[in-house]
Amino acid sequence: MAKGAVFHHSQFPFHDGEIGDKYFVVLNDPANDEPYVVAKTTSNLRSRTYTKGCNPKLGVFYISQGTETTFPVDTLIQLLELYEFSQKYVLEAHLKHKRITFRDNLTGVTIAQLINCVRKLKDDISEYHFKLITRKI
Repeated sequence: MAKGAVFHHSQFPFHDGEIGDKYFVVLNDPANDEPYVVAKTTSNLRSRTYTKGCNPKLGVFYISQGTETTFPVDTLIQLLELYEFSQKYVLEAHLKHKRITFRDNLTGVTIAQLINCVRKLKDDISEYHFKLITRKI
């Protein structure tokens, strides 16, 4: 798993304890035993209009239909609700349980724009997640 990779998780563990079917985007390249920091996506735009790319006031990154092959419909990457997956968890969920499947990689331009969007949200996410996401490797 690398920064910008898009995965489908058939049993995504939400913060409220619920389990659901969800796509997520990897936001960092972990070193050593660091976790993967991921953001879930949604195609439920709630009848709102979004600017293509970063929408910092709403804490989302908007990808319009057809911009990225991974997302056939308008999609939001939700950047204010981040999740951590250990490397062990990801390997087991992918190889052993077949719950996580790779879908595609975002383009380099989109990844750069997404990380720049996270920089605009520095005050709204944890310092730890911010460092993991924005660190240069």
